[in-house]
Amino acid sequence: MPQTAALITALILERPMCLACIAMKSTTSETAVQASLVYLAQVLRIRRESPGRCRACGQNEMVVSVTRPDMD
Repeated sequence: MPQTAALITALILERPMCLACIAMKSTTSETAVQASLVYLAQVLRIRRESPGRCRACGQNEMVVSVTRPDMD
């Protein structure tokens, strides 16, 4: 799972995407994407927007992104 989580993080870093596009681009299932997001939420700020615009397919639906932490 760590490799999948790293790939998903790179895909959604400040670029909201829907679960279907994340799954397609990471060559995994939507279920695996959701499991990776739970894993990532332990250390990163996962942002969910509904509705939001997916930056990959352009559809308006629930999208997920990771925001960079503020560096003081």
